[in-house]
This record gives sequence, C-alpha cells and structure tokens, in this order.
Amino acid sequence: MSPITTTLTALLSLTTLAAAAESPAGTPRINSISYSGSGCPQTQARFSGGLDDPTLTFNHFAIEYPNTVNRTANCQVHVQAKGVSAGWQVSVKDTFVDGHVTLDPGAALDYFSTVYFSSSADDSVSLPNRVGQWQVGTYNKRIIRRLTDGYQQNLQATSKGQLSNDGSSRIDKAVTLQNHFTDRAWSSCTTSSNDGFGILNINFRGALRNEKSYFEATTETWDFEWRRC
Repeated sequence: MSPITTTLTALLSLTTLAAAAESPAGTPRINSISYSGSGCPQTQARFSGGLDDPTLTFNHFAIEYPNTVNRTANCQVHVQAKGVSAGWQVSVKDTFVDGHVTLDPGAALDYFSTVYFSSSADDSVSLPNRVGQWQVGTYNKRIIRRLTDGYQQNLQATSKGQLSNDGSSRIDKAVTLQNHFTDRAWSSCTTSSNDGFGILNINFRGALRNEKSYFEATTETWDFEWRRC
C-alpha cells in the first residue's frame, strides 16, 4: 500500500470514528408519548417507530379557507425517552409533514414547527390558535436557562415556511413540508440513562389565507441530532 493510500485510509478511519462519536451508543427508547391540539386529539393520531425512525400518522388534520373555524390547526407531540448514557444533548434538526394541498390563485399555506424542552408538564401552557395571529399553540415558561457546565442553552426554536400560488391556475397536489432549524433547541445534558432528556415537545401548525384553499396533513417525521455536553 502506498504512503498516500495509507494516509487516506487513516483519515477516513478517523472521520468515521468522529462521526460515530456524535451519537450515543444504542437508541434511546420512548417510554411516554402523548398529543394535544386541534389537529390531533388523543384518539385521532398514531405514533410508530422510535427516535431513529419516528412517524406520526394523523387521522384528520384538515384546514379549509374560507372557514372562520377550521382555517388553522396544530398538533403538538410530547415525547419522553430513556436509555441515553450521561453526557449527551439532543435536538430536532428537521421536521417533515406529508399531505395534500389545494390552492386557488393568490392563496397561501403558512406552516410552522416549534420545538422546546420542558422538565414537567407545568413548564408548558397551551394557547388557543387565533386566526390572523402567529401563535404556535404553546409556549415554554423558561426559554433560556444557564446550565451548571457553562452552556447557554436555547430551550425553544421555531421554523416557518410558506407555500403560495402565484400563478393563474389552481394547485392541487401532494406535498412534503420541511422545516429546518438553523437555531436549535437543545435538551439539558443527560446525567444518567434513567433520567432521560426531559419532555420533548414538537408543535406543527398550518394556516391558510386569502383565496379558496384546503390542506390535509397525513404524516409527520423528524430528524434528530446529538452532541456531547
């Protein structure tokens, strides 16, 4: 083996080891999951998979415009997991919502994903969705906390997107709505596999405006990222 090949092999091995070190050994197990919001009452949503392949299936997450009652809806998932070794934090990197949209010319679908961590149910409060106001359905009482190890940690992050019809004909198609988080919300640093990372709350909201339109969400998935702390 030539010196160049040996060097490249060593570099690739180091890169592989570094990538492997960016996630805890094994996959944490979900020990509690619940739902809230107008788009997913407890009896109208189903979760499958684990943190490595999560899928939330909606039974009837649908909004319509013009409609003074159902032109906006949200679904918030509350997840608790255990089995992470000490010294790790987790965040949501991307959310993906599959569904179907119908937009007349001039219509628009605004969609929002908000992620935050709380140590108990008392740390979050549900808010009503109000047409015309950019509310996400919930908020965290403690947005920023100083950790004992010196980290300044954001406990809440929001990403938003828009799908609009700027053409002259109706849009009627299947869509995947992606929200990418540039500024992440990170969990607290795990101290043992029994403690977990608190309650992970993921809220998705859709809102229609302007012309005649309809949106129905079918499934939601998430991509996670880990880091040492």
